[in-house]
Amino acid sequence: MQRQESKNYAGARVLILGSYAYPDSFEWHLVDSLRFLGCAVELVHNQKHIDGTRGYLEKALRKTTNLLVREPERRIEAHLLRKISEFSPTVILVILGNQLSPKTMRKIRKRTSAQVVCWCQDHMTTLGRQFIVACGYDAVFLKDRYMLDLFSRMIRSTKFYYLPEACNPRMHRPLEISEKDREVYGCDVMIAGTLAYYRQEILWQLVQQLQGVHLKIWGSKPDWLLDRLPGRHMGRLVHGDDKVRAALAAKICLNTLHYGEVNSLNCRAFEIAGCGGFQLMTRVPTLAEHFEPEVEVATFADIDELVEKATYYLRYPAAAAAIAARGQTRAHRDHTYERRLNELLGIALQ
Repeated sequence: MQRQESKNYAGARVLILGSYAYPDSFEWHLVDSLRFLGCAVELVHNQKHIDGTRGYLEKALRKTTNLLVREPERRIEAHLLRKISEFSPTVILVILGNQLSPKTMRKIRKRTSAQVVCWCQDHMTTLGRQFIVACGYDAVFLKDRYMLDLFSRMIRSTKFYYLPEACNPRMHRPLEISEKDREVYGCDVMIAGTLAYYRQEILWQLVQQLQGVHLKIWGSKPDWLLDRLPGRHMGRLVHGDDKVRAALAAKICLNTLHYGEVNSLNCRAFEIAGCGGFQLMTRVPTLAEHFEPEVEVATFADIDELVEKATYYLRYPAAAAAIAARGQTRAHRDHTYERRLNELLGIALQ
């Protein structure tokens, strides 16, 4: 794999404020890709990545604390300011934006002359207290064309730019799928993501209308959810190579965009393509900027079209494989984190 042109950013020192960087998380890919470009990188966690029995207790404690403490996001303030002094960044990259208070930003500005930018890689329902429009960032990068248009028209104190998510060719790439892998991950349709009611209703209708379809659901399932798809949820998330195996062993990788993705794509749009999986996804206008619909990914606009397309591609796997191959070529050529970060750094350091 050739190293992408890093322009003059190889010497940049980037401090990332984000969540825990477990393998295959957004933060993990940023750290990996910035280092691939030759940048010095440090990550400040605004929360722990916690699993297991102890994890449930810590999550409950954190939720309770967030309810009782008026400004829980400021708990990281002292640690963040200390890290800024120690690391001396040229760019501070804030992920999502709902964990950095404008009050903390004032202290950051007194501590450093580094450019402070935000990459809001989630949809508009996650904006929380709307810190993203109040912090006075040097630049805010949004993945939703609707949000970009709205904020650019209504808010002139911050510069907004379009920057979609991406794939990482060092992780989202083809793997040899063994017979054991096919036993674990093989199915007609797979989907990876949190199982909430909007997504579940779509899947339930698919199962009802496409009788006998073998569906596997990977991801988290809230304990409050009334499960209408018994036996289909696999009980765990898939990350890294397991995500690749799940994508490649399934005949169809279904991507039902969250309703908050008004005119944007989620990370799975790029990751599934990068892995080489055949993707059938919700059709939104911005999709055509990144993939050619029905040539590099297959799309649907409603449940009837979803059932129709799923039926067709289960019957004609060669057509699905050709689309998947073209989608992978496009993702690895145009939609890598290196490309996105070169664009981000180019604007931040201009």
